[in-house]
Amino acid sequence: MVTAVDGYEFGLLGPLSARHGGRALDLGSPLQRAVLVRLLLGDGRQCGLDHLIDALWEVPPGNAVRSVQTYVYRIRLSLGDERSRLETTQGGYQLAIPEQAVDALRFERLVRDGEELRAARRTAPALRAFDAALALWSGEPLSGVPGPYARRHRGRFVDLRLNAQVAQLSCADELGEHARVATELISLIADHPLREDLYALRMRALYHAGRTAEALAVYAAARETMVAELGMDPGPELRELQTRILSGAEPEPVQSSPRGQLAGAPPPFGATASISPTTSAGAPGDLATWSDGQGRGEGQPLASSAAPDADRLATTRVEEVPVRVRPQQLPPAPGDFVGRERLRERLRLALRPSGEAVALAVLSGIGGVGKTALALRVAHGIRGDYPDGQLYVDLRGDGGQPADPADVLVDFLLALGMPAAEIPATPTARAGAYRTLTADRRILVLLDNASDAAQVTPLLPGTPGNAALITTRHRSLVPPGATRFEVPVPDQREAVAMLGRFTGDAEIAAAPELALELVHACGQLPLALRIIGARTAARPGRGLGAQLERLRAEERRLDELRAGDLSVEATFQVGYRALAPAQARAMRRCALLDAADFPVAVAAVLLDQPEPETEEQLEHLVEAGLLEPHSADRYRFHDLVRAFAARRADREDPVADREAALVRLTMFLQATLFQAMNATEEAGSLSTHLFSVPLTGLRFADAEEARCWLLAEHTLLVSVFSRVLRDIPDAARIVVAALSVIASSGLFAGPAHQRELERVTDHAVAAADLGDDPAMRAQTRHIRAWLAFIRGDLTAAETDLREAIRRARAVDERVTLFMSARLLSVVLADRGRSAEAVGFFAESEAVAGAEDDPNSPAYFLQEVARLFTALSSDRAEVNIAAAQHVYEVSDRLRRETARR
Repeated sequence: MVTAVDGYEFGLLGPLSARHGGRALDLGSPLQRAVLVRLLLGDGRQCGLDHLIDALWEVPPGNAVRSVQTYVYRIRLSLGDERSRLETTQGGYQLAIPEQAVDALRFERLVRDGEELRAARRTAPALRAFDAALALWSGEPLSGVPGPYARRHRGRFVDLRLNAQVAQLSCADELGEHARVATELISLIADHPLREDLYALRMRALYHAGRTAEALAVYAAARETMVAELGMDPGPELRELQTRILSGAEPEPVQSSPRGQLAGAPPPFGATASISPTTSAGAPGDLATWSDGQGRGEGQPLASSAAPDADRLATTRVEEVPVRVRPQQLPPAPGDFVGRERLRERLRLALRPSGEAVALAVLSGIGGVGKTALALRVAHGIRGDYPDGQLYVDLRGDGGQPADPADVLVDFLLALGMPAAEIPATPTARAGAYRTLTADRRILVLLDNASDAAQVTPLLPGTPGNAALITTRHRSLVPPGATRFEVPVPDQREAVAMLGRFTGDAEIAAAPELALELVHACGQLPLALRIIGARTAARPGRGLGAQLERLRAEERRLDELRAGDLSVEATFQVGYRALAPAQARAMRRCALLDAADFPVAVAAVLLDQPEPETEEQLEHLVEAGLLEPHSADRYRFHDLVRAFAARRADREDPVADREAALVRLTMFLQATLFQAMNATEEAGSLSTHLFSVPLTGLRFADAEEARCWLLAEHTLLVSVFSRVLRDIPDAARIVVAALSVIASSGLFAGPAHQRELERVTDHAVAAADLGDDPAMRAQTRHIRAWLAFIRGDLTAAETDLREAIRRARAVDERVTLFMSARLLSVVLADRGRSAEAVGFFAESEAVAGAEDDPNSPAYFLQEVARLFTALSSDRAEVNIAAAQHVYEVSDRLRRETARR
């Protein structure tokens, strides 16, 4: 992760990114990005114009100089008030950005630091430098940046990263992390099968871990690869290493004897360690002394200052030290784990042993997102950091019966070697004994599925050198000193990779588009993807298409996401059962919404209660991992969580209660639309002709605030109105009044919003036809005709307008008759049928009334026009010219009618 310096953050080791003061900078076109990369990697030095041209093109175009100058100008504009950082120099340009603000430059600096520390035989600090360097990566370097310069540096950075990984693992191996090193080298060797240094490092790690046969098998695999690919045996270093292992010439594996002790590691069981306060811990020359508590060994060196490297592994003879019990309680990590690379690297850094405090990290997220799988993968990967053991417990914190920490302490004390008869009776005494046994050790504790701080606190080790990793659905569970990591739903690319690992890559390669749809139907939730993988394995002939078809029916989606003891619904049910009744009701009510997100005010209307009380309940749902905060006062469900909550609403809440909540919300939204009209100060009598409701709605200070609300809540309005028209036809009249306001306001954020509004209007027309209100049938067709007119579909507009006029005449609905006849006259004039147009215009004039009469259709039309102008804007991308066109054509038809 790049560090902000002077407010700047530039990310090159992944998708190109740039921020200043937390604000994303506009990086412009791909070639502009290539210019920026060339300037950034110049590290503040002058970059000539010819160098920039060469960076962009193998064969420059004729306008290369002008193009580069334009790109530089745009980069300078993106810097805002600090555009002076990009200076024009003699023959080129110079960008003054600190090295620490550019992740690629910082990466190279950290790698150089690591190499220098390693050369000085300071292995532990070197490892920290390599860890920090590799943590900066987030994907393919310079992703999407074109040009020969970016291509060369992309390959260069990839090579540097591999070399840094080798150096990192070499340091880790020297510090005793043999098992982790051997494991991580498997994937590196698979990706780089001809790198002999990788085979050599894995052989050494396996040999030092006491796995001689596996070390020799690595040599055999290397030889087979080299012969097959290159037609030659491995080089002399690898052959010599095999010979030394066969002859036993290598030193004995580390920790092979209970009498051995690692330099820099905690002293044996029952001993205490102290470091001279006059020296710096971990530097060459440190003296560490130990005492077994009985006076033996006082002042004896654990790591001699004469040793060439106090950070490297060394064994020291310690007499009569009791053998420690080293618990190995971690369950197996999932063998098909994939992705989460950046999060794993950040976790590893957070859990690195510290001499100052217990390393604490918390993984939080919704059920099924993969917290436990990630925790186990990371915990197994850092076992070498904690050679004195690993403890694990499922605390069952997401259910109704969380584990009692006092009972867990009994299991931990037994695992650490305390006889059952000596375990204290009280929870406080047990916690003290636990902290005593973990003191001066290096132990990793994995607390899975934790419920709250009271459950976790007694189970945390008390002394530096130890670590605890906690998983929980509860976002507020963050013990003092802990770093919390939210485990998000994977992005689309990573989710497809997960699905491929679960189902087999061949399935994905055969139908990539189906795989994308399937991932979307699963909400990209890892548990759901794993279930699909299990079902595919159970029925290999069914294929992804059949799985997708079953998931398309929303009412059965949760039933399909079940395989054996895996179930998405059961996972959510555990958290749901732990909710208080009011919180569970809030969850069910909010699931009535199909919108992507919703504000507190809307939830309060659904629950029919004050906003502060509603917000408190929503925050409880966030805390329980069943709802996600979306912004300051907005929330959202994961798709599958919403499906679960909607199912609970169907099964637990009476239909009448659910319908009443939706009708109440519809009236609230209509009342708010009326308030938006009133905010224009131009629409005082529109509500006279529209169906009114007994609610106040939100109030707006001015037209701009009303406009912002209409744009922000468009999706919510469409989803609620569609649901009401489909399920509650008796409330259709309220929706039609609301649609009249939206259509009259002209506020559609582009064609996509207009298409959604047209789709809802289609539903309104269908609902009106099924009802017994002739006036509403005329109104819905007029609304649809107006939307078609804006879109330019005059044929559709004419059809609906003629039907609206026919129905309005039948019930003497003067406003609809006037509006539809007037608009039809414009449509006919545009289609070249002037005589017919004049006839309909005359009919509209006959019912218009006086323009200064607030109750007349003519006055209504004037206010509609003013509303359209007041609430529409360039940002809304509305064709305001449509309204102007109606006015101009109407004026011309008025003159023609007068002449006749």
